Amino acid sequence: MIKGKINKEVKELVLWRLETSVPEHFKLSVGGKGSFNKEELKKAVEEETDVGIAFIDMQLNFIKALTSGKFYKIPISE
Repeated sequence: MIKGKINKEVKELVLWRLETSVPEHFKLSVGGKGSFNKEELKKAVEEETDVGIAFIDMQLNFIKALTSGKFYKIPISE
């Protein structure tokens, strides 16, 4: 989990991914925190709330997995 102030470039990257890759009807359910639509997630990221930081962390882990090749190493059965 990320601690402290979020780097501006990281926040911009996550907001860009949220804008370009998340459909308008998307909802993310976060444990006891509730469900969040795209606009609520944007606000949470911008304000660096617990939910926003969790979403940033999730996105960074996804990007790291992509760049490390982990997704390419998973065998796909035909």
